[in-house]
Amino acid sequence: MEPGIGLIGCGVMGRVLAKLVTRQDPGLRVVALYDPDPGSVAATRASFEGPPRVHPSHRALIDDPEVAWVMIASWNRFHAGQVMDALAAGKHVFCQKPLATDLEEAVALAEAWRTARRHVVLGFTLRFAGHYRRIHERLRAGAIGRLVSFEQNETLEFNHGGYIMGDWRRLRRNAGTHLLEKCCHDIDLLHWLSGSRPRRVASFGGLDVFTPENAGLVEQVGRDAEGREAYRTWPSLVGEHPFLAEKDIVDNQVALIELESGVRGTFHTNCNAGIPERRLLLCGTEGAIRADLVAGTIEERRIGFDTRTQRLDATSPDRHGGGDTVLARELADCMLGGTAPAAGFREGLEATLSCLAIDRALDEGEVVDLAPTWERIDARLGDPGPSPRAGNPGPRSDVP
Repeated sequence: MEPGIGLIGCGVMGRVLAKLVTRQDPGLRVVALYDPDPGSVAATRASFEGPPRVHPSHRALIDDPEVAWVMIASWNRFHAGQVMDALAAGKHVFCQKPLATDLEEAVALAEAWRTARRHVVLGFTLRFAGHYRRIHERLRAGAIGRLVSFEQNETLEFNHGGYIMGDWRRLRRNAGTHLLEKCCHDIDLLHWLSGSRPRRVASFGGLDVFTPENAGLVEQVGRDAEGREAYRTWPSLVGEHPFLAEKDIVDNQVALIELESGVRGTFHTNCNAGIPERRLLLCGTEGAIRADLVAGTIEERRIGFDTRTQRLDATSPDRHGGGDTVLARELADCMLGGTAPAAGFREGLEATLSCLAIDRALDEGEVVDLAPTWERIDARLGDPGPSPRAGNPGPRSDVP
């Protein structure tokens, strides 16, 4: 019997990915739904054949005997509990990032996963984008020698930033920090591309744009061709005013990161950028790679007197670089054949813990040493060994 899918969280992201997954094979079906918002449930139910059953709680959906895989696309604060409940029930899990919003949740998840021995796949869409897979291939091939340092950023177009600052994501109690909610994609990419985890981190940031004092920017920028106000063009279930709404996340942040491998670099995010980018500069002993997902460009140059910059561009048809379609295909393969995903539980856990450490450094104004965190996690899950550190091309198993 083909695995039935239960979807927790019927917003646009959950609905779209579930549709992409079921298109991969006729045997994959969404059989059950849960979301506290009736409108989201109705829209999702109407988009699937069947139609799927609607459950009154996430626990009822998990206990549905037809559900073999639970797809979680709820608010971040619910992820850890819903993942643990699904694992306890013997179900496999797909979870949108992040896995957890605090350290103790993350540790509890590690115990639950180790005991359950079930697949957990993370929605790190950028790992599946051709843009970043091309960069990963070049690093593995030794194109720039040994990685020494990096610069990384995610600067957002103003309407994207306005959406975040007026949505449920603006409050830590719902989503965790901005870095954890929005940029854990980028921290996961750093782990994957470098083959290493952070050893020490420092961070600085603040809420400097999306404040009541700057609400006049909405009128100053004006309206778009469809008559929509600046900063408010993205559809949102919550839709608060991005400048006037209560919020406790930052709208700009920088981090200084030293990896266990000795590689050092910076990460920068800003929610009100005139020039949006998702850019990387990777400097190695024998060359450098410069890339921007938004522009769809990858440049590589070897060190030497007569070397030239080579363009290795990978198509980026959308802001995820086409990764959603590849993620859906590989998730379907995992559901049907048990193949290890490109981003499994351990990858999700390590990205979560790195983000939590960076934001602890921001909140406390101190350099944070992650060695105790990794010792605590590795004691539960086992040391990850040389594979991720050495850039082994194969994914680690997502089942302990």
